[in-house]
Amino acid sequence: MPRTRFLRLWLLWSGLYMILVTLGPAGLVPTPVWPDLSQHLLQARAWLGQDIRIDAEDDRPSRSITVTPRLDVTPYFENRVVKDPRERTLVSNLAVAVRQHDGQLVPAQDTWAGSIDTLLEQDLVCHVGFPPGPAFLLLPLVALLRGLVAVQWVGALLGGLAVAAMDRLLTLWFVRIGNGRTTPSQDALSVLAGAGTLWIWLVTVSGTFLFAQTVATTALVSGLALAASGRRWSAGFCFGLAVTSRPSMIGAVPLFLAFGLLATHPEEVFQMGVAGRGFGNRLHRIVQLAAGPIVLGIVALGLNHLRFGSPWQFGYRFMIVPQFLRERLIEHGQLSIAYLARNMRFMFLELPMVIRDSAGDLVFPYIASDPRGMGLLFVTPAFIALLAALPWRRPRSWSALLVATWMALFLTCLPGLLYYNTGWVQWGGRFLVDAWPAWLLLAATGLRRIPSRAADALIVISVACSAWAVVLTLLRVWPACCG
Repeated sequence: MPRTRFLRLWLLWSGLYMILVTLGPAGLVPTPVWPDLSQHLLQARAWLGQDIRIDAEDDRPSRSITVTPRLDVTPYFENRVVKDPRERTLVSNLAVAVRQHDGQLVPAQDTWAGSIDTLLEQDLVCHVGFPPGPAFLLLPLVALLRGLVAVQWVGALLGGLAVAAMDRLLTLWFVRIGNGRTTPSQDALSVLAGAGTLWIWLVTVSGTFLFAQTVATTALVSGLALAASGRRWSAGFCFGLAVTSRPSMIGAVPLFLAFGLLATHPEEVFQMGVAGRGFGNRLHRIVQLAAGPIVLGIVALGLNHLRFGSPWQFGYRFMIVPQFLRERLIEHGQLSIAYLARNMRFMFLELPMVIRDSAGDLVFPYIASDPRGMGLLFVTPAFIALLAALPWRRPRSWSALLVATWMALFLTCLPGLLYYNTGWVQWGGRFLVDAWPAWLLLAATGLRRIPSRAADALIVISVACSAWAVVLTLLRVWPACCG
């Protein structure tokens, strides 16, 4: 039964997301030319050394440019097919370096003087400046299907997989912390996961940044579900994929270890610090859980060293960013407490924007998210139920698993709260999606502790809020309406 339910939910939610992707701006058709090509897809093509085909245009015949397997994506940038008015923005999405006479790489933004033409005249080296996890996942697909791969439908399939895995994780969660009341039902909680959070918007919009979050979050929730089921080897590789897609996912280590070390002994969940029947048993489990993250982590750090000379440099230093962001980076760095107040505002406190015309009259779509972010409870009101998951009356009832979940929630969200930008352009605060499993586990616990009608109402309202985000995106109304 669990397997049948898992497959049914995966197909159901993937099908829904496929429909939304098809109706949305991206569609389902692969776009294997610049600039619509996902950077992660571009990276996979470079690793494989896939040639660039340029179709006939005007009086010039079609031609093919040979590309050898490589770490950088420079040929794809130099021979990009599509000219785009957003050229400067597109360039800023790559880690662009200029090779000096001594072979050293310096950020292109230090030398380009704000001119794309000046930049193109230099000896450029272009890299994908993001963690390589999504490219790891796409690599076998690109090798097999080549130009037929579209990250949009890969994202839709992963989105459905994440909801199915979350449903399984919730089942295992309530077995361990105590089932208590059974309302809202498992189906209602799955609807909250699939259609009542920012997930439904993020998955169906795709794009380089959002696809990375889709891969990372799906890998994280799958790793947690596998760890809770005692399948530690595969759980470890899923967790490794999550961390190498979004490094902030490393904050979920407490929850990952709690599920992985306590998976086969549910009664031990209520005993803080107990993780097995002996030291050897615990050590064996840790090795199983750690193998995947260590292997993928070494590969990711090795790629960083080969590309940028430092295992800790993913390429952010070489990205061309708007001047106001560059000033922030120079003054405070990429992560700083100086950004906390601003990020807290746009992730937790910002009210929905009221849309008015030049005369001040209310016009469609009436209300929408500020592209810089919107308060969490305006995106998913059901998350107010996290308050009910706190031990107000029975502090001694806290289990190791519940403590680990709150820790994972805080640690996973912390990098986004200290980051130098809020995640523009987004509906709500997309950085909070990094902790999607923890939000849902705690919300589900709280929803089963409050009156049933209130819990059901919160789920329905959350679905309606998320549906509004999807509708405005499909209609191409948002974010233009917020200009």
